Amino acid sequence: MMRIKLFVVATLAVALAQGSPTKAAAESAVFASAIVKGSASRARLLSAGPPQAGAYHAAVEITLDPETITYWRQPGEAGSAPAFDFSKSVNVAAVEPSFPAPKHIDEAGTVVAGYDSRVLLPLRVTPRDPNAPVTLNLVLDYASCGKICLPARADLSLELPRVGASPHAAAIAEAERLVPKKLTADEAKRRFSLSRNGAEGSWRLRYLGPGKAKDLFAEAKEPLFIESTRAGEGFELKLFSGDAPAKAADATLTIVTDGGAFEAPARLE
Repeated sequence: MMRIKLFVVATLAVALAQGSPTKAAAESAVFASAIVKGSASRARLLSAGPPQAGAYHAAVEITLDPETITYWRQPGEAGSAPAFDFSKSVNVAAVEPSFPAPKHIDEAGTVVAGYDSRVLLPLRVTPRDPNAPVTLNLVLDYASCGKICLPARADLSLELPRVGASPHAAAIAEAERLVPKKLTADEAKRRFSLSRNGAEGSWRLRYLGPGKAKDLFAEAKEPLFIESTRAGEGFELKLFSGDAPAKAADATLTIVTDGGAFEAPARLE
Protein backbone atom coordinates (compact mmCIF):
# COMPACT_ATOMS: atom_id res chain seq x y z
CA MET A 1 0.00 0.00 0.00
CA MET A 2 2.81 2.42 0.90
CA ARG A 3 4.49 1.73 -2.46
CA ILE A 4 1.26 2.62 -4.35
CA LYS A 5 0.87 5.88 -2.40
CA LEU A 6 4.45 6.86 -3.14
CA PHE A 7 3.94 6.16 -6.86
CA VAL A 8 0.76 8.29 -6.99
CA VAL A 9 2.47 11.17 -5.15
CA ALA A 10 5.49 11.01 -7.49
CA THR A 11 3.29 10.95 -10.60
CA LEU A 12 1.29 13.94 -9.34
CA ALA A 13 4.49 15.87 -8.63
CA VAL A 14 5.77 15.28 -12.18
CA ALA A 15 2.43 16.37 -13.68
CA LEU A 16 2.40 19.55 -11.62
CA ALA A 17 6.01 20.34 -12.58
CA GLN A 18 5.40 19.85 -16.30
CA GLY A 19 1.99 21.51 -16.43
CA SER A 20 -1.03 19.75 -17.85
CA PRO A 21 -1.53 19.62 -21.65
CA THR A 22 -5.01 21.02 -21.17
CA LYS A 23 -3.67 24.04 -19.31
CA ALA A 24 -0.95 24.63 -21.92
CA ALA A 25 -3.49 24.43 -24.73
CA ALA A 26 -5.77 26.87 -22.92
CA GLU A 27 -2.90 29.34 -22.43
CA SER A 28 -2.00 29.05 -26.12
CA ALA A 29 -5.62 29.62 -27.14
CA VAL A 30 -5.63 33.00 -25.38
CA PHE A 31 -3.24 34.25 -28.08
CA ALA A 32 -5.19 32.88 -31.08
CA SER A 33 -8.73 33.14 -32.38
CA ALA A 34 -10.84 30.20 -33.38
CA ILE A 35 -9.89 28.67 -36.74
CA VAL A 36 -12.32 29.36 -39.58
CA LYS A 37 -12.20 26.83 -42.41
CA GLY A 38 -12.48 28.00 -45.99
CA SER A 39 -12.12 26.39 -49.39
CA ALA A 40 -8.93 24.32 -49.11
CA SER A 41 -7.70 26.72 -46.43
CA ARG A 42 -8.01 27.86 -42.82
CA ALA A 43 -7.63 31.30 -41.24
CA ARG A 44 -7.22 32.70 -37.73
CA LEU A 45 -5.87 35.70 -35.84
CA LEU A 46 -2.70 35.45 -33.77
CA SER A 47 -1.33 37.76 -31.07
CA ALA A 48 2.36 38.31 -30.34
CA GLY A 49 1.54 39.33 -26.78
CA PRO A 50 1.28 42.57 -24.79
CA PRO A 51 1.66 45.91 -26.59
CA GLN A 52 5.10 47.30 -27.41
CA ALA A 53 5.72 51.04 -27.80
CA GLY A 54 2.00 51.74 -27.80
CA ALA A 55 0.95 49.14 -30.38
CA TYR A 56 0.00 45.45 -30.46
CA HIS A 57 1.71 43.09 -32.88
CA ALA A 58 -0.62 40.48 -34.36
CA ALA A 59 -1.09 38.55 -37.60
CA VAL A 60 -3.59 36.91 -39.89
CA GLU A 61 -2.56 33.30 -40.43
CA ILE A 62 -3.73 31.60 -43.64
CA THR A 63 -2.96 27.90 -43.87
CA LEU A 64 -3.33 26.29 -47.30
CA ASP A 65 -4.01 22.73 -48.38
CA PRO A 66 -1.31 21.13 -50.59
CA GLU A 67 -1.18 22.52 -54.16
CA THR A 68 -3.24 25.54 -53.13
CA ILE A 69 -2.25 29.20 -53.40
CA THR A 70 -3.48 32.55 -52.14
CA TYR A 71 -2.62 36.00 -53.44
CA TRP A 72 -0.43 38.99 -52.56
CA ARG A 73 -1.76 42.56 -52.32
CA GLN A 74 -1.23 42.91 -56.12
CA PRO A 75 -1.76 39.47 -57.67
CA GLY A 76 -1.06 40.47 -61.27
CA GLU A 77 -3.30 39.93 -64.28
CA ALA A 78 -5.45 37.42 -62.41
CA GLY A 79 -6.38 36.74 -58.82
CA SER A 80 -7.95 38.56 -55.91
CA ALA A 81 -5.99 40.31 -53.17
CA PRO A 82 -6.99 39.78 -49.52
CA ALA A 83 -9.50 42.34 -48.20
CA PHE A 84 -9.57 43.33 -44.52
CA ASP A 85 -12.56 44.84 -42.70
CA PHE A 86 -11.71 45.81 -39.11
CA SER A 87 -14.63 48.22 -38.71
CA LYS A 88 -16.31 46.19 -35.93
CA SER A 89 -13.19 46.13 -33.75
CA VAL A 90 -13.37 47.50 -30.20
CA ASN A 91 -11.02 50.22 -28.92
CA VAL A 92 -8.97 50.22 -32.11
CA ALA A 93 -7.68 53.47 -33.64
CA ALA A 94 -5.80 51.89 -36.55
CA VAL A 95 -4.74 48.55 -38.02
CA GLU A 96 -1.83 48.41 -40.46
CA PRO A 97 -1.61 45.13 -42.41
CA SER A 98 1.63 44.26 -44.18
CA PHE A 99 2.69 41.51 -46.55
CA PRO A 100 5.82 39.36 -46.59
CA ALA A 101 7.52 39.32 -49.97
CA PRO A 102 5.57 37.01 -52.33
CA LYS A 103 6.75 34.69 -55.08
CA HIS A 104 5.79 34.36 -58.72
CA ILE A 105 3.58 31.32 -59.26
CA ASP A 106 2.45 29.77 -62.53
CA GLU A 107 -1.32 29.37 -62.23
CA ALA A 108 -2.65 27.47 -65.24
CA GLY A 109 -0.39 29.40 -67.61
CA THR A 110 -0.83 32.80 -65.95
CA VAL A 111 1.93 34.09 -63.67
CA VAL A 112 0.60 35.57 -60.44
CA ALA A 113 2.12 36.94 -57.23
CA GLY A 114 1.21 35.11 -54.05
CA TYR A 115 1.95 32.37 -51.56
CA ASP A 116 1.82 28.59 -51.93
CA SER A 117 2.16 27.61 -48.26
CA ARG A 118 1.17 28.87 -44.81
CA VAL A 119 1.56 32.62 -44.58
CA LEU A 120 1.34 35.13 -41.73
CA LEU A 121 0.27 38.67 -42.66
CA PRO A 122 1.51 40.95 -39.86
CA LEU A 123 -0.81 43.50 -38.26
CA ARG A 124 0.17 46.56 -36.22
CA VAL A 125 -2.76 47.50 -34.01
CA THR A 126 -2.96 50.91 -32.32
CA PRO A 127 -5.55 51.20 -29.53
CA ARG A 128 -7.71 54.28 -28.98
CA ASP A 129 -7.29 53.97 -25.22
CA PRO A 130 -4.07 52.18 -24.24
CA ASN A 131 -5.48 51.41 -20.79
CA ALA A 132 -8.60 49.61 -22.06
CA PRO A 133 -8.99 46.11 -23.57
CA VAL A 134 -8.68 45.76 -27.35
CA THR A 135 -10.77 43.32 -29.37
CA LEU A 136 -9.79 42.78 -32.98
CA ASN A 137 -12.80 41.85 -35.15
CA LEU A 138 -11.95 41.06 -38.74
CA VAL A 139 -13.96 40.06 -41.78
CA LEU A 140 -11.33 38.60 -44.09
CA ASP A 141 -12.07 37.95 -47.77
CA TYR A 142 -9.39 36.06 -49.67
CA ALA A 143 -9.00 33.44 -52.38
CA SER A 144 -7.72 29.88 -52.13
CA CYS A 145 -6.92 28.38 -55.49
CA GLY A 146 -6.13 24.76 -56.21
CA LYS A 147 -7.67 22.90 -59.14
CA ILE A 148 -10.34 25.58 -59.02
CA CYS A 149 -10.21 29.07 -57.53
CA LEU A 150 -12.80 29.79 -54.85
CA PRO A 151 -13.46 32.82 -52.64
CA ALA A 152 -13.18 32.38 -48.89
CA ARG A 153 -14.52 34.49 -46.02
CA ALA A 154 -13.50 34.29 -42.38
CA ASP A 155 -15.15 36.17 -39.51
CA LEU A 156 -12.42 36.35 -36.89
CA SER A 157 -12.34 37.81 -33.39
CA LEU A 158 -9.60 37.99 -30.77
CA GLU A 159 -9.25 40.03 -27.58
CA LEU A 160 -5.59 40.96 -27.59
CA PRO A 161 -3.89 39.87 -24.34
CA ARG A 162 -2.22 42.57 -22.26
CA VAL A 163 -0.07 40.15 -20.24
CA GLY A 164 1.67 36.84 -20.81
CA ALA A 165 4.09 35.27 -23.28
CA SER A 166 2.64 34.31 -26.65
CA PRO A 167 3.68 31.03 -28.31
CA HIS A 168 3.22 32.85 -31.65
CA ALA A 169 5.57 35.75 -30.94
CA ALA A 170 8.56 34.26 -32.80
CA ALA A 171 6.52 33.34 -35.89
CA ILE A 172 5.01 36.84 -36.06
CA ALA A 173 8.46 38.43 -35.64
CA GLU A 174 9.76 36.28 -38.52
CA ALA A 175 6.82 37.33 -40.72
CA GLU A 176 7.58 40.98 -39.92
CA ARG A 177 11.21 40.40 -40.89
CA LEU A 178 10.09 39.13 -44.30
CA VAL A 179 8.08 42.29 -45.03
CA PRO A 180 10.02 44.37 -47.59
CA LYS A 181 11.76 47.39 -46.10
CA LYS A 182 10.43 50.71 -47.40
CA LEU A 183 12.99 52.98 -49.07
CA THR A 184 12.75 56.63 -50.02
CA ALA A 185 13.15 57.78 -53.62
CA ASP A 186 16.70 58.96 -52.88
CA GLU A 187 17.63 55.63 -51.28
CA ALA A 188 16.12 53.79 -54.26
CA LYS A 189 18.43 55.60 -56.70
CA ARG A 190 21.37 53.86 -55.05
CA ARG A 191 19.74 50.43 -55.48
CA PHE A 192 18.53 50.42 -59.10
CA SER A 193 18.37 52.42 -62.31
CA LEU A 194 15.57 52.64 -64.90
CA SER A 195 15.95 53.30 -68.62
CA ARG A 196 13.55 53.13 -71.53
CA ASN A 197 13.60 50.19 -73.89
CA GLY A 198 12.92 50.66 -77.58
CA ALA A 199 9.25 49.71 -77.42
CA GLU A 200 6.63 52.12 -76.12
CA GLY A 201 5.64 51.47 -72.52
CA SER A 202 8.74 49.39 -71.82
CA TRP A 203 11.61 49.99 -69.39
CA ARG A 204 14.74 48.17 -68.30
CA LEU A 205 15.66 47.96 -64.61
CA ARG A 206 19.29 47.39 -63.63
CA TYR A 207 19.93 46.37 -60.03
CA LEU A 208 22.94 48.13 -58.50
CA GLY A 209 23.30 46.12 -55.29
CA PRO A 210 24.11 45.16 -52.64
CA GLY A 211 23.87 41.45 -53.39
CA LYS A 212 21.90 40.01 -56.27
CA ALA A 213 18.29 40.64 -57.26
CA LYS A 214 16.22 37.46 -57.35
CA ASP A 215 12.76 38.75 -58.28
CA LEU A 216 10.76 41.92 -58.95
CA PHE A 217 7.12 42.83 -58.35
CA ALA A 218 5.72 46.07 -59.80
CA GLU A 219 2.52 47.90 -58.89
CA ALA A 220 0.63 50.86 -60.37
CA LYS A 221 -2.79 52.31 -59.67
CA GLU A 222 -5.70 50.92 -61.67
CA PRO A 223 -6.48 50.88 -64.52
CA LEU A 224 -2.72 50.67 -65.11
CA PHE A 225 -0.89 47.36 -64.84
CA ILE A 226 2.85 46.59 -64.91
CA GLU A 227 4.22 43.29 -66.21
CA SER A 228 7.71 42.42 -64.94
CA THR A 229 9.96 39.73 -66.41
CA ARG A 230 13.57 38.70 -66.00
CA ALA A 231 15.90 40.08 -68.69
CA GLY A 232 19.46 38.86 -68.27
CA GLU A 233 20.90 40.31 -65.06
CA GLY A 234 18.07 42.85 -64.86
CA PHE A 235 14.33 43.07 -65.43
CA GLU A 236 11.98 44.37 -68.11
CA LEU A 237 8.90 46.37 -67.10
CA LYS A 238 5.93 46.80 -69.45
CA LEU A 239 3.20 49.31 -68.59
CA PHE A 240 -0.35 48.73 -69.82
CA SER A 241 -3.68 50.50 -69.64
CA GLY A 242 -6.09 47.72 -70.49
CA ASP A 243 -4.50 45.92 -73.46
CA ALA A 244 -2.66 48.97 -74.77
CA PRO A 245 0.81 50.18 -73.78
CA ALA A 246 0.84 53.24 -71.50
CA LYS A 247 3.35 56.09 -71.53
CA ALA A 248 3.95 56.95 -67.86
CA ALA A 249 3.04 56.03 -64.30
CA ASP A 250 4.06 56.28 -60.68
CA ALA A 251 4.96 52.78 -59.52
CA THR A 252 5.91 50.84 -56.41
CA LEU A 253 8.65 48.29 -57.00
CA THR A 254 9.33 45.41 -54.63
CA ILE A 255 12.72 43.82 -55.24
CA VAL A 256 13.65 40.54 -53.59
CA THR A 257 17.39 40.10 -53.15
CA ASP A 258 19.59 37.43 -51.61
CA GLY A 259 19.90 39.73 -48.58
CA GLY A 260 16.21 40.50 -48.10
CA ALA A 261 13.50 42.48 -49.85
CA PHE A 262 12.72 46.18 -50.17
CA GLU A 263 10.04 48.32 -51.79
CA ALA A 264 10.57 51.74 -53.30
CA PRO A 265 8.75 54.37 -55.35
CA ALA A 266 9.67 54.75 -59.01
CA ARG A 267 8.57 56.91 -61.91
CA LEU A 268 8.10 55.27 -65.30
CA GLU A 269 8.22 57.92 -68.02
